[in-house]
Amino acid sequence: MKKTINSLLILSMLLVSMNYSVSAQKSYVANEQLSLTFSNEEGTNGTSVAWNGTKKLYYAVIAGNASFPLETFSEDGRMLFNGEASVDIRGMWFNPKTKNLEGNCAGDAGYFRSGISSYGEPSQAEITTAGQNQPDFNSVGAFDAKKKKVYFYQDGQINAYKAKGGSALPSIRLFNLPCDIASINVTSVIFTGRKGEELGILDYEAKRVYLFNLKGNYKAVVSLPANAITHDMFRFSYANEKIWLYDVNTRTWTGYSF
Repeated sequence: MKKTINSLLILSMLLVSMNYSVSAQKSYVANEQLSLTFSNEEGTNGTSVAWNGTKKLYYAVIAGNASFPLETFSEDGRMLFNGEASVDIRGMWFNPKTKNLEGNCAGDAGYFRSGISSYGEPSQAEITTAGQNQPDFNSVGAFDAKKKKVYFYQDGQINAYKAKGGSALPSIRLFNLPCDIASINVTSVIFTGRKGEELGILDYEAKRVYLFNLKGNYKAVVSLPANAITHDMFRFSYANEKIWLYDVNTRTWTGYSF
């Protein structure tokens, strides 16, 4: 009898500990800070926003076609250059080492890079690594400049690839996922660079972003405003310490700080 009671006490303590580990995460509230509105009316799905910290410029792109817009914006959101993607882009980032705009394309088109002019305008993109170096045709990559990796979300885990050469690396399982997997944006993951809260996924139903460390441990939740526009694929990005969400009706990316 005494052994049974002790076992029940141990089990209760474990359950309390598990519940605490899931619920005692950091909690942030996101506030709207900035918007970027496309001037070109081609395409539907905003897929990525990138920040050029050297020239203090934003780049935003529409997925689906090489002729769809890739536009350049000032730090305060004014459109400066109205260009074309020149490849079918999914993920996009500014590489602070190469000073290029880089990213991944749809399917097996591979990874690309675009040079940046002295004015900050992207040049014609060129493919640097051919092949489907990503889990899915529409996977939107997020870049870790320090580790030189590209991360992709798929089915409750993060798949990692080398930014140079595109070879696959060990995947990261996401532990203590605080929502049903069906409510997660299926194409996109963000890399924040925040220590211990590097990776983020979007719960588009609850309007929350869940942050994980590089071991896949759930660390924080960001609550988005009730009027934030969320979606089950694309339209979710991160740049310059802001979460970006795309509204297809206004053709506007809105940046939220937290």
